[in-house]
Amino acid sequence: MKKSIAILLCAILLVSLFSACSAKPAEAEQPEVATTPAAESQSQPQQEQTEEPAAASTEKTVITFWNGFTGTDGDVLKEIVAEYNATNTLNVEIQVEIMSWDSLYQKLATALPVGEGPDIIAYNTEYIASYAESGALAVINDLYETGGMDAKAIPAAMEENLKYNGEYYGVPCNMATLLLYYNKDLFAAAGLDPEAPPTTWDELESAALALTKEVDGEQQYGFGMATNNTIQMWPIMIWAGGGDFIGEDGKSVFNSKENVNTITRWSKLIKEDGIAPAVMTGADIDNLFAAGKLGMYFCGPWATGTFDAAGINYGLAACPAGPAGPATLGTGVAMVMTADSKNKDGVYDFFKYWNSTEAQVKWSLDVGYPLTNTTVSSDSRLAANPNIAAFSDAGEYAHFYLQQLTCFSEIDADIITPAIEEILLTDADVQEVLDRAAEQMDALTGN
Repeated sequence: MKKSIAILLCAILLVSLFSACSAKPAEAEQPEVATTPAAESQSQPQQEQTEEPAAASTEKTVITFWNGFTGTDGDVLKEIVAEYNATNTLNVEIQVEIMSWDSLYQKLATALPVGEGPDIIAYNTEYIASYAESGALAVINDLYETGGMDAKAIPAAMEENLKYNGEYYGVPCNMATLLLYYNKDLFAAAGLDPEAPPTTWDELESAALALTKEVDGEQQYGFGMATNNTIQMWPIMIWAGGGDFIGEDGKSVFNSKENVNTITRWSKLIKEDGIAPAVMTGADIDNLFAAGKLGMYFCGPWATGTFDAAGINYGLAACPAGPAGPATLGTGVAMVMTADSKNKDGVYDFFKYWNSTEAQVKWSLDVGYPLTNTTVSSDSRLAANPNIAAFSDAGEYAHFYLQQLTCFSEIDADIITPAIEEILLTDADVQEVLDRAAEQMDALTGN
């Protein structure tokens, strides 16, 4: 637990993209479960005396659970936990502590090395490598082998990233995919069929150009991708174009011919044809779409409520296929057990409950996220929210970004994002920028 503390500090650099602010409840002290041996009966000469057996302890085993679900998803999470606490047969109580994601990572960096962390943590799967490498997490292979957790029921893109060095460290808590959001009213005004969103890159380019124009003295954009402080959007184009970031040998392939072609094509449409502002944060692009000034962009299931409230007449579609076929970004939150937890049975029981039919249906229906247990997909109750099926189906061609790297945040924030923004903001040669970025990535990963 005391080794590689620097790795833990590296992990706090990336702030999860599902964050919002909320007050942090006070920590609860974890009581020990008292055990009382049965009283012995003693026979005395000429007198028999029988003692009443001591009453069994009703004190619950408290399991602490830290996470960063500070929005409405946190309210739903607490309802699921309350149901588990009321129905489990192990006399277990899950105590939830919710804080912002950045506060969570900062708190873990100081608590885990000294054995003061929780029993359960929920965080992005990108963090598993850093914390597993440091010794902060427990290996849970037995939960999958004989404990009742079915790896085959987990979407393949997520299942692989619950492991590090071939060992399971996590179970699914949450998964999200990105789809193409498009404004049906803007489509109709541009002479495009609002019921026929683009399915290929050529159709995407044509629609983006048709939607890019000045309307009532204000600029309207066709198709945009945020570059920083955002859920990643450019990687969708990289994968659909046949490229990637890290090869099977661990070396960077960011400067591949496929990536040069992809970035050249879409950066030209942005810089020369003006289909979008060159550089945007996640908040910038969300606001642009919510204001009816952007025809299309990629986003996840969390945005539907915002656009419903804004009265945007939007549609959802699969991300248009590139030369290598369809692709999208998959992101996941895993639940892990800390190495210092003394409550393995209760933790395992809760992990299985979270991925049960009842919990999965409630989480997906109330929050809108795809299922992490695919065996639940046939449950008729899910039909009440058709978006669940759309986002779940996208999991079949989803890719997870920069997984199983102990310094993934530095690669994203310090190398990939600056490279793409340099290309978008200057006349720099695409190949030269990507060559330099690939060298930096290899230097950081030791390849």
